[in-house]
Order: sequence, then structure tokens, then C-alpha cells
Amino acid sequence: MTTDGPTRDRFEDIKQTTLSHLHDHGCSCYPYSAGSLLATLAAAVDAGTVVELGTALGYSAAWFASTGARVHTIDRDPTHSREAHRQLDRHGLADRVEFHTGDGIDILQTMPAGHADLAFYDGYAPTRAVITALANALRSGGLLIAGNMTLGGDATQARAFLETWQHTDLGETVLAVKPRLRTDPGE
Repeated sequence: MTTDGPTRDRFEDIKQTTLSHLHDHGCSCYPYSAGSLLATLAAAVDAGTVVELGTALGYSAAWFASTGARVHTIDRDPTHSREAHRQLDRHGLADRVEFHTGDGIDILQTMPAGHADLAFYDGYAPTRAVITALANALRSGGLLIAGNMTLGGDATQARAFLETWQHTDLGETVLAVKPRLRTDPGE
């Protein structure tokens, strides 16, 4: 197999708009560095439902929605939610995304437990409480992608929580599979 180099980023415009917004708005919304990786992981686990905490301007939600997944994206900043909706609408993806604005843990607690195939954290400084709330949203065998694990917060406690899961720690990002429930006593 041969390649012609890196895949073109089809959502580069959202990434650039996010970086401009970051500068102008003075907030901490950064686009995830590898959007196509998110889409590849979503496709690999055949994600029908994705929960994302940290919408920013919709860059990662666009990648998830482009796989056909239904995306629930959460951001506490209403400006981010509105702009993300506008960005995804321009790409014809807004109908695949439900935008939630408010505290991430509060919103996650209103969602049914175990309904998501993939959960993505891309907020600032992860806490064990946030990772636990995302874990609750995941089905057994679902994939958790936790970004920004080097920014402080309770990252050490979040990593400790994920130690019992099948996981790989990439430094900035941790990929972890929620343990499957054992229903057969002989397993």
C-alpha cells in the first residue's frame, strides 16, 4: 500500500476558525490536534452514539458526525455552542449533533447510563468526577478518549480510575475501553 502523505483535513476551516476565536475571545477552546484520528476510532468501534465534553467550535464533533454517529456535545459557553452549531450546519452535519450548554457533569447525569459507544473529553484539566461521569455514559466495551491529561487538574486520579480498564496512555491522551460486564458465571 502506498500513500501520498497525510490525509487532507476536511474540517480545516473549523480548526482555523477555532484558533481565531481563541485569540479574539480569550478563552481556552483549542481544536483537538488529530481530528481524523477521532473519526478513525469512532469508525473502529462502530460508534452509533458519541458523547463529547468540550465542544469548542465543533471541530471534533464534525469528525465524529462525519462517521454517521449521533453526537451529544456539551460546552459550558453558550457562544461556543452557537458557533459550533453554525459551523456544523455549514458542513451539513448539524442534524447529527445535539448541542448541550451548561455544566458537563450536570448534563451527563441527565443522560441514560450506558447509552454511548464512545465518550470524548476535551475540556481543560480533567477531573476524576468528569471522567467518572463520562464512564457512566459509556456502554460496556465502549471507548473513552480523554484528552488534555497533561494539563493538571485531577489527571492523576483520573488515570488511577482508568487503571482497571484496557487502556493505553499516550501522555496527552488516554484511550480506555470500559470493562465488559460478565453475565455468564463461567466466564
